[in-house]
Amino acid sequence: MTETRRDDIDAKQAILTRLLAELQCEAVILLMPAHVAWFTGGMNVRGLIADGERPGIYTNGRQRWLLCSNTDTQRLFDEELDGLGFMLKEWQWASGRATLLGELVVNKKVATDRPFPTMPLVNEKLRPELRPLLPSDVDRLRELGQVVAHALEATARKLERGETEEEVAGALAHRIFHRGAEAHAVSVIADGRGKQFRRAGYTSAPIETLCNLQVTANRDGLFATASRTVCFGTPTDEFRAEFDTACKVAAIDRQGSYSGGTIAGAVETVIGFLRNTPFEHEWRLSPAGYGTGWFQADELRKSGFDEPFVANQALVWQPRIGAASVVDTVLVGDTQCEPMTPTDQWPFKRITIAGAAYDIPDLLVLE
Repeated sequence: MTETRRDDIDAKQAILTRLLAELQCEAVILLMPAHVAWFTGGMNVRGLIADGERPGIYTNGRQRWLLCSNTDTQRLFDEELDGLGFMLKEWQWASGRATLLGELVVNKKVATDRPFPTMPLVNEKLRPELRPLLPSDVDRLRELGQVVAHALEATARKLERGETEEEVAGALAHRIFHRGAEAHAVSVIADGRGKQFRRAGYTSAPIETLCNLQVTANRDGLFATASRTVCFGTPTDEFRAEFDTACKVAAIDRQGSYSGGTIAGAVETVIGFLRNTPFEHEWRLSPAGYGTGWFQADELRKSGFDEPFVANQALVWQPRIGAASVVDTVLVGDTQCEPMTPTDQWPFKRITIAGAAYDIPDLLVLE
């Protein structure tokens, strides 16, 4: 595993070598957590840490260094970076990171991913390089997706009428942490509250008839998001119609998850599907989806401009119709996507579009 990870880091360093040549810079400093996680193949930063104390990366394209506080050096090399070809540039915690960064850039032209006086930003050039995941990254995302799906479904199956949203959120987060991941965003929405609040967390409200559970988890620098929905007894016709429509929109989104596709392209298909239905304007009420992977949620549509999907890019789709939502993470393929958070012993709907079948998580009905 270490050998594969080192090969991946070497490949990413080669990318930075090319970008340095394009920017005519001698070196680059990476400080943004997503960029550091990408370059290191998922280094996990632990503990209570201020933004200005976070470790970073320095590379001149030939060699690479970890930038970190003396507080973190031992653990990072023992548990995260051993055998991966990193050297060390360390600051003493009482002195702070800024002093070390100032020493690194003096009399040099150094690219950075955070604003630094007179230094060029590498972000826009680096952005497209983070989207396609390497094979080892895909393997880790696939494993994380299984953790997310298992935690959601195990929590949902044990849900009892009268439990509060807070209690269920705690049980869900516990299962995520129990499997070695971190719960970054948890949402538990009872009894149709999602119709009013398209982005909600959890409250002390008891669950009586319906519950939607959603979680975003992180492990090894990668993020995956999914949701599952439970109903006590037969759902109302209104909610069944909302949920079935959300499932069909989820299938349309997956159909649009191919290399060269866009958020806007999928949304246009959804708009056509919803036209002349009771849900014609639902698409306006919340974003259709995001890029994910090294980012929890990365906007791919900005100011009317869409970034085309690339193969091996992770996406999270979140169709919401009325009180219903069907959220999952997928991996873009050349012509079709792969679900990263597939169902496991959970009811699903098989929806076929243009000859391709998509298995979409259905309602779990509890008595």
